[in-house]
Amino acid sequence: MGGLAVLLLAAPILPVGAQVSRYGVGARAGISRLDGDVNIKSFRPEAHGALFFTLNPHLRLSGEIGWADLALGALPDTSVLRTIPVALNLTLRFAPYSEVTPFVTLGGGGAFWKHLNKRTHATIRRAGLDESNFDYFLQTAGGLELVLSPRASWLVGAAYRYNLTDNLDALVAGKQNDAVLSAFAGLAFHFGKIADDVDGDGVINRYDLNSKQSEDRDGYLDHDGLPEKRMGGNIADYVNTEGQTNNADKVPPIVIHEPVRRATAGNQLRLYAEIFENQKLRQAAILYRPANTQRWLVEPMQAMKGNYYAGAIPGSVVQKIGLEYCVVAVDEAISGVGYSGVPDRPNFVRVHGKDTAWRFVTGLVAAAGWGTASYLVFRK
Repeated sequence: MGGLAVLLLAAPILPVGAQVSRYGVGARAGISRLDGDVNIKSFRPEAHGALFFTLNPHLRLSGEIGWADLALGALPDTSVLRTIPVALNLTLRFAPYSEVTPFVTLGGGGAFWKHLNKRTHATIRRAGLDESNFDYFLQTAGGLELVLSPRASWLVGAAYRYNLTDNLDALVAGKQNDAVLSAFAGLAFHFGKIADDVDGDGVINRYDLNSKQSEDRDGYLDHDGLPEKRMGGNIADYVNTEGQTNNADKVPPIVIHEPVRRATAGNQLRLYAEIFENQKLRQAAILYRPANTQRWLVEPMQAMKGNYYAGAIPGSVVQKIGLEYCVVAVDEAISGVGYSGVPDRPNFVRVHGKDTAWRFVTGLVAAAGWGTASYLVFRK
């Protein structure tokens, strides 16, 4: 720690948001309605389950199966349309390294369907009307994916399924193919081994002190993969309990920082921290270096409102080989070093290349899919 303090105090003279497994399962529920020759405003519950495989962070392949009993405009008092769609989808994710990313899905498949009596659930048989069938469809969906942890995400969005038949709405004289509109929310879970991170807590194996127990990710010493008990109550009260009357300073600063796990190559990386000290802070700074290099660089952090500090790592050192950094603080009494990451166990950032091309493609797909869906919905 002494060497770290010396390096930090010399800062002025020195030059200046986890990988996931490929496999997963998902489940979503929502409401849907049939869009046919008759305007049906009644929404009914639906449910879907899916298995998916991540081809790369931007691209996901999935197979899904669903269920819904939909209201029929032609026979609203006596019948429902039971449909079981099975589909293969390709999902493009706009910003997969962010905690919130828009997504768009294109896919297709087939649906088993039948008209049922609402009271008895018996299949309806009527002259000139298919009693049950299997027909194909195309579909598009879009929404937001919110990352809850390296293994779980929350999804919210809407979907449009265009059926290649006009028989679903039970209107024999209809002229338009039928469609299903839906809004949904759901969860996606990744399973299997996460590369370089067995317990999936964002701390790579070589820096993880406990690969069988996940880090608690509360901002307090989150760099080592080992859950630490954060002091209860007010941290400012804790650092002021000793030495506030005799002018002694025996308590080192306390650094609260949520490590950044991903960055884009060539882009400046902004870092923030709360730093608590009982008397006067002498220096707060970021130690950083590209992965697999020896020399540490230092960038001072600037005081903001309250206990907050901010600093930035230049984009020139944010390289695809990865980035290591520590947030450290020393007080005037040099009573110790407060830190999030130390040189032999730093915070590690996975660095990916620029994804401008993927975002352009995702935008085009979204425009094409939802533009077509909007036209089909409003053309009447």
